[in-house]
Amino acid sequence: MKRSTQNLLIALAAGSLAFSTLTGCTDHSRPNVELIQDMMESPAIKPQEYDENSPNHSGMRLPPEGTQPYGFTPYKYAKDIDGATGNKNPLAGDYSEDTLKVGIKFYVTNCAVCHGEQGQGGEKLSVGSKMALKPPSLWSPKVRAWTDGQIYHVITMGQGLMGPYASHIPQQYRWQVVNYVRTLQKENK
Repeated sequence: MKRSTQNLLIALAAGSLAFSTLTGCTDHSRPNVELIQDMMESPAIKPQEYDENSPNHSGMRLPPEGTQPYGFTPYKYAKDIDGATGNKNPLAGDYSEDTLKVGIKFYVTNCAVCHGEQGQGGEKLSVGSKMALKPPSLWSPKVRAWTDGQIYHVITMGQGLMGPYASHIPQQYRWQVVNYVRTLQKENK
C-alpha cells in the first residue's frame, strides 16, 4: 500500500511539472492560466452604476417579490390605523442612556431635517420652511395625545406628505425613536 501511495505522489508531481512547463507557469505565485473566465477580474457593477443588461438599466436590484430579510417581522398594523393605536411600546418608560442614544441617532438623521433638532416643527428650519405644508411640531397637543403605537405607525407607514421611514429606520430601533420623541415633548412643555 505504501508503494501505491508513493507512485501516486510521483505521478501528481510529474503532472504538475508537465502542466507548469506546458503553460509557461514557473512562478507559482502568479499563475497565468485562468481556469474560470472572469474570476481574476470580475465584471462587478456598483449599485448606482448604469447596467445595460438589467431591465431598468440600474446596477441596483430589487429583491425578489415576496421575500423578507432574515429576522424580519412583518408590521401587522400596516393597514389598521386603529390597531396601531393599541400597539404597545416594549420600551415604554425606558429612557436610559443607551436607549436614547440610538433614538437620537436615528431622529437626527431622519426626522430633524423637517421636524427640527428639538421637534419644534418646520417653520424655523431651512427645509421645513420651504415646504408648502409645514411639518408639525412634535410638541403640539395633537401629537402629545398620540399613543406610542401611533407615533411608531407614522414612522413606519408615513402620514400625509411624510413618506414611510420603514426602510430608513430599522424595525428594532423605531421604539427608541418614539422614546426620544417623548423626551423632547417632556423637555418642551
